[in-house]
Amino acid sequence: MHKSNTLKKPLKVGLGLMLMSCPIWSNPVFANEKVDIYGYFAWRTEKVWDELSIDQNGNTVTSNAPREISIPSFNIMLQSQIADKAKVFVNLNGADGEEVSVRNIWGEYKFSDLVNIRVGKTYRKFGLYNEILDAVPTYIGIEPPELFDQDHLILSRETLAMLHGTRPFGDGDLNYSVSVDNGEGGPTSEDNIPVGVDLRYEWNLGSYMLGMSGYSSNGDTTSDVALGEGSPRSGVLPWMSADSFNVIGAYGQFDVNMLTLQFAYWNASHDATRDPDSIVRVVNEAGVNVNQRSRFLIDPSGPVTASNVNLNGDYDITTWYVRAGYSFFNDMGEFVPYAQWDFYDNPETIQNKTFGGDNEAGLADDGKFSKATVGLIYRPIPQIAVKLDFSSHFQEFNGKDESYPEIRFDVSYIFGQ
Repeated sequence: MHKSNTLKKPLKVGLGLMLMSCPIWSNPVFANEKVDIYGYFAWRTEKVWDELSIDQNGNTVTSNAPREISIPSFNIMLQSQIADKAKVFVNLNGADGEEVSVRNIWGEYKFSDLVNIRVGKTYRKFGLYNEILDAVPTYIGIEPPELFDQDHLILSRETLAMLHGTRPFGDGDLNYSVSVDNGEGGPTSEDNIPVGVDLRYEWNLGSYMLGMSGYSSNGDTTSDVALGEGSPRSGVLPWMSADSFNVIGAYGQFDVNMLTLQFAYWNASHDATRDPDSIVRVVNEAGVNVNQRSRFLIDPSGPVTASNVNLNGDYDITTWYVRAGYSFFNDMGEFVPYAQWDFYDNPETIQNKTFGGDNEAGLADDGKFSKATVGLIYRPIPQIAVKLDFSSHFQEFNGKDESYPEIRFDVSYIFGQ
């Protein structure tokens, strides 16, 4: 039996595999116009044990976090081929069953296979997962790679204009994209134009792929959130007054019979300047650890004042992952056991999410953590995925190597096929 496409080609599932023909309206101008409607839904419960903290005496203590139940994905997508070479797309997001937002809205014109122009709010082509992150039923695992974790993104997921295309090359196809936007925190007086690129090569009928992605802010930019408004949805921390940064990385995927292997490596280099008043608030109110205090202040034992803030905020983020899944079938459906290892290093972040940090890298003494995951996917039919996995986090905390476990259960499905 052939391997399910939902595992074998996760990059191609997101916007193409699930189209359905659903006529909604027609008129004399576009007699053949139709709107394709499809989407994804996910329900999830998760539990963390032995979360780490420090008591008043400086000792490490642990506690169990409350169980969380959520609807992490509820996306309805509409796509219409309004002309032979033109289409429009809308992605509506209603995560947690609350207010509906427009995650993507764009139009695209195809001059040729090599030249396609897309304008609007669209996910940039970046690595294996950025375009399919909402489509939980289609990929290996429950949680995304750490660079796409909502608490510590290394750059924003969306862009405003993209040129992309493909052409045959050797025994495969070479795909490229170039994207531009206003910058992480919006337009700046410098009028710098950030640029993102993605280049990937697929061969052996798409079973093998190697690629690279990059991004440059091309000058100073700012965070998309103010200090105290939570973690940013971009790569710039809210206590920076200016940040010029570049991201570069490479990735690959190989499908060999029933085995899928994925890997990626990324580096984000930041040339940043801290805002002194923001750092005073962070040190006084966010509960930073000793190492973080030493980074933020010229004299860590001195007064927490603007004049004692170290304005040099230069730092690098390094992250990589390896993921593998093996698909097999029986009369009950498809089963996919999988294993993952993620590494993430961000020395600048803090733990407090309200002030823009995250509870993984920010928890560690040095901003580094690793996460090992094993799990199982069951698909009774291709549209439904039931996933269960177990993770263990490893980091240095309060001067010692510590770990804590987490378990997740996710039920998701694709509708509109």
